[in-house]
Amino acid sequence: MEDIIFWLIKLIAFDTSCGGEDAEACRDFIMDELSRQSVSVYPFDTEGSSRRAFHLLSEVTGDSPAAVMLHAHLDTADCGDELSWAAHPRSGLRRKGCILGRGALDCKGPLAVWMKLMCDAAKGRLPFTLKLLVTDLEEEGGEDGLGKLLSLHPEITDDVKLVIGEGGGYPFCFREKIFYTFQTGEKEDARDSGSGDGHSREDIGRILLAGAKKGYYSMDILDYFSGYASITGRRMELEPLYLGMEDFFEKAPESRLYERFGEVFERALRKRVPRAALMPAITPGYSDNRFFRALGIPAAGFFPLDPSNSLSGIHGKNEYISEASLCLAYAVLSDVIKELTEHIIM
Repeated sequence: MEDIIFWLIKLIAFDTSCGGEDAEACRDFIMDELSRQSVSVYPFDTEGSSRRAFHLLSEVTGDSPAAVMLHAHLDTADCGDELSWAAHPRSGLRRKGCILGRGALDCKGPLAVWMKLMCDAAKGRLPFTLKLLVTDLEEEGGEDGLGKLLSLHPEITDDVKLVIGEGGGYPFCFREKIFYTFQTGEKEDARDSGSGDGHSREDIGRILLAGAKKGYYSMDILDYFSGYASITGRRMELEPLYLGMEDFFEKAPESRLYERFGEVFERALRKRVPRAALMPAITPGYSDNRFFRALGIPAAGFFPLDPSNSLSGIHGKNEYISEASLCLAYAVLSDVIKELTEHIIM
């Protein structure tokens, strides 16, 4: 764990925000640390509309070329008013079991865990190949970042059978379980599929059912939807989330992501959180995962957080991640990688 914390504090210190000048230095730091652990690394640069983008691919070759790819982005949102933070946003302050700083959650915390998983893999032998792709300019939309990189270097995704990235792993309690979101798609996928104005709760229920039949949700979503208001006494403002989704689910291909891989993630999660279950979900924002899905590669947004870890600082002030979250994510995803073999090598 100390490796992960050390790397995260170092990563936070680099100003990789929009307009920041440390993206190349941050990329080089990651490459140096991985190379020191005998992990192969390859740099890529692309020209974006705002600035040059800096990426890297690292790889631990297994017995099979079939690969699992870990993905993270090194750029962050802006820090805003630095004086409004409890500590400087690039301090990486470690206090009360937490690490504070811009990017701690989005996405340098996951990146530090991915680095540790790559170093672990380099010490043994996996039946499949493990890759880590770190990209730039995600916070500016991704088109000039991962989108351009994949268009120029499509070979990067050769033999990749599954991508694990950001966009899920957020816990919430409902009835007797702790559900963790498991991103199967993004609202961005449905942006051109009609307005869907005027949905009633019955309409939204039908949309959720259609999504479950296509594999983007599980049937748990219907139970949650119907029971949330009565249990919490709160009214859900769901209309904006489901605009356009009815048409999307009529036309969308079936998603086999949860069907093929969900059990592996859920089993690993339950070893550490016995009451845990996955909640497949389409997220209201979007991530770079959509570029992999556009190529037909399954992409799971999943980085499990400790239930006490607030998300309030993402893109705001006082962004932090708890050491408990880092420990949980590392343990769960280590087990996921160990158990994926039969699902990857087919």
